[in-house]
Amino acid sequence: MALGIFAGGLIAIAAFVISWIILSIPLYLSAKALAGRSTLLEAMGASFLIVLFFFVLSLLGIIGLIIWVILTIALIAAIYKTSFLKALLIAIIAIIIYFIIAAILALLLGLALITTTLAFAVPPIIYMIRGL
Repeated sequence: MALGIFAGGLIAIAAFVISWIILSIPLYLSAKALAGRSTLLEAMGASFLIVLFFFVLSLLGIIGLIIWVILTIALIAAIYKTSFLKALLIAIIAIIIYFIIAAILALLLGLALITTTLAFAVPPIIYMIRGL
């Protein structure tokens, strides 16, 4: 039984690292194309901080999300030593690349893209419709 728990933990850690790498690839590719230099470790560090700041600042509501967008652009500009306009362009292209990768993975894994991209948007909409 203990070996099963250990193996499950290793699988969970491996899944986390693989997911983190897949999440970092769009930022890596867009920064490589626009900034001229980028490493996967820089992209992984930036994506970790972006996600961490998102969860922390989303507790503040809409103001926190606005701060998060500004902070994300500033973080990308600082890591890749670019202007804020180029950092914004890197972020937009990374989002586009992310959706392309998500669509390809959804097709390969046989998942519905609408399910994976709207999983967090549907429950609040349902609650708003019901008036809860």
